[in-house]
Formats: sequence, C-alpha cells, structure tokens
Amino acid sequence: MNKPLETIKVSAGEDLMAFIPHMVGYWPDASIVAISMLGKKLRATMRLDLPPDSTSGKEVGRFAAIAATQLANDKGADGSLIAIFGRQDWRVPGGLPQAQLYKALRKAFEAQGLPVRDAWFIGTEHWRSLECTDARCCPWPGKENLCIKESFVNAEFIFRGSVVGRAPMEQVRELIAVRDPEFAATVAAAGVVGGEILAGSMVINGCGVQQLTATLQAWAFSLELWPKPPDPHMCAFLLAGLANHSARDAVMVLLATTAEYALAGAAGMSLVGPDTEPIMVAKNWYGGNQAAGRPLNVDCLSDDHLVEAAYNFSNILIGASEPRIPGEEPRVLDWARLDKAERFLQFLAQASDDTDKAPVLCILGWIQWCKGRGSWAGQYFQACMDYQPGYRLASLLEQLLSAGHVAECARNPKTAWHRDNQDKETDLDEAA
Repeated sequence: MNKPLETIKVSAGEDLMAFIPHMVGYWPDASIVAISMLGKKLRATMRLDLPPDSTSGKEVGRFAAIAATQLANDKGADGSLIAIFGRQDWRVPGGLPQAQLYKALRKAFEAQGLPVRDAWFIGTEHWRSLECTDARCCPWPGKENLCIKESFVNAEFIFRGSVVGRAPMEQVRELIAVRDPEFAATVAAAGVVGGEILAGSMVINGCGVQQLTATLQAWAFSLELWPKPPDPHMCAFLLAGLANHSARDAVMVLLATTAEYALAGAAGMSLVGPDTEPIMVAKNWYGGNQAAGRPLNVDCLSDDHLVEAAYNFSNILIGASEPRIPGEEPRVLDWARLDKAERFLQFLAQASDDTDKAPVLCILGWIQWCKGRGSWAGQYFQACMDYQPGYRLASLLEQLLSAGHVAECARNPKTAWHRDNQDKETDLDEAA
C-alpha cells in the first residue's frame, strides 16, 4: 500500500525559499534552482552551478537550454519556478547581476512547455522577486535572508526531521577522510603480500572466472554483514580487487543488484576468462570457512535471466533503465542495497589514504549520479581524480555531468531514487 502523501502549504516567497535547501540538502551557493510544477503542486527540484559572470551570450543560451531539457524530464509538469542564488545582492533596479541568464532561462523553459510562473533572486544577504521592481511593495535591496530561516515551512521541515546540511564539498571531504590512521596503516600493510602490492596482482588475474567469483563473494559477504566492519585483510582485498577495471564494473553491478547477477552479466559480456594464476583471497576468508554455504550459483538464474544480466550489465553502469524487451517494465535498481553500499564504501574510503582509494570514490560518485545528485557526484569524481589523476571512469562520468546528462534511472519516476522527504507533496498557494 502506498504511504499517503503529506502536504506542506507554501504561501509566501520566504516559504518557497525555505523549501529549496531542504530539497537540495544544503543552502545553494552561486546556483540556479528550478522547480517543476503541475498546477499548484511543486514536483522535481534541480540545481545547477551558476555560470561565471563573464559567460558569453551564446554559452548562456546553451546553459539555459541544458537546464530546461533536464527539468523537462519531468513529463507530468506544466510550469516551473526559478531561484537564482547569486554571488552578491541585487541592490538597484536595472542592475540584476544575471539579467541575460534569467532572460535565456525564461525563453528555454517556455520552449519546453514549462513556462516560468514566478522567480526570485537570493543574494548573500537579501532576496527579492525577479518579477517585481516596484519599491513600494518590494523595497530595495529586498527582504533579509534571515526571514527564510524563520519561515513556517522551514520550521515545519525541521519538525518533520529534515536537516539542511553543509555544502557537498565539505561533507564529502569529511565522509572520506581517514578516521583511524592506525587502522588505515594496518590495511596498507595487509595489502602487501610476499613483498608485492596486492592490487598489482589483482590487475593481472582479477577477471579469471574463479578469481572474479572469489572477489564478488567477498564483496557480497562484506556487504551482507555491514554495519559490522571487515577486518584489515578483507579491506585490503576489497580495495585491491577494484584495481582491475572489469572486476570494478562487476562490483558496481553487484552493489545495484546481486552477486549472481553481476557474475552472469560479466560472463555474458565476455569479461571473464580462464584463471592463469592461483586464486587470491583475503586472509582467513576461506581458511576461516567464512564462505561456507555462500557460493555464487549462477545456475539458479534462468536462461532468460542470464541473457538479461548480460544485456543490463552495461546499462546499469551508464545509469540506464531500458527494459530488455520493448513493453516490459524498466528494471529498478535496488536502492535500499545501494544506500547500504554507499555507507560501506565510505567506510572503505576512510580505511585508505593511497591511490587504491580512487576507485571507491569513483563508485560513490556513480551512486550519486544514478540518484540524480549531480553536485555530490561531481565532488566524489574530483576527489577520485585527486588520488589518481585522469582516472578514466570518473573523467568520463564528469564529462557527462558537465554536458548536463542525467542518468536515465534518475529521470524515470518508476526507477528513480527518492529521499523520504521527497515523497511529500508541497502545494504552492500564493508566493509573494
């Protein structure tokens, strides 16, 4: 049974401004926020970085077209709202800092069937309507931003448990920082086997069929046990396995589906071959009998599922949700599993401060991208490339972000991830 939607009434401009940081998760800085509407219902919320003030007219038009195309992914919407979070206050009539951009946004949204019904400019200290320059009803430089935090809607969201956090850059830095240097040093030491770096060996034999099976078993077992943390030897083994790009891709599919599905997909994509080296496992993994009764059994998958796994392997990696057969329902990623995997990956990121941290950060960015959280994804991709400059997958996904490409699973309401407080409806009564 579907949970009944709660309704929050938005009756003034400051109420709507308070709605935005709760939907985005933080107070936007130098940003464009657009909200799609159906009638008076507020629907999807989208945030994009504000272009530099020096951006040319042609580039401004391109930016506006990308923004409108993204919001138009909400097929049920019939209008929009825009909030420009500027780098300074708008202090005098005729001096709107982003006037050219606002004009381009209105034109682009109109062309997509999402006419702008109202818009606001939020500066560093004051905010005001973009539609009213009459000093008699909207005195300059506008209302103080403090009234947003004191609004009814902000109080209501806080009462319901919603918290506005810090910007993604600050939160990501904290989430991936080494918390226990002694534990991280033990993990690093465990990654050296017989005088050789474990990751280097895993690059060579990481996708022999038995080696990949052992790697996926270890990931599945560790994820199943979480929040019980793995020991340093298992951490080192999990980190090392990601050094092989095909094994990394299989792990990503595992996190979104199951280990069996990932193994079947990798086999169907011809990513596995014969094992030419002894199978590497984490210390105490088989010796401690931790894998007993936990074999990967792809025989449990029907022929149709094997074909589907191979077809969907690459689709999952690019955030697609296309059905295998036209007319079938799209495959839904296991969001509860991915949410759990996100916390587990953050723990692994905290267990290393070396180059083997990069693939973990890339996968964390990929999860955020699949969720439609581009700001978070971008911060993880950048952190990944800080540890391994030019890391290819992070670079490619970053390019998709920059081009305005949203993962398909995030665009489809049937397959998209939803936060709890995004399940609530919000009615716009009348914003002043």
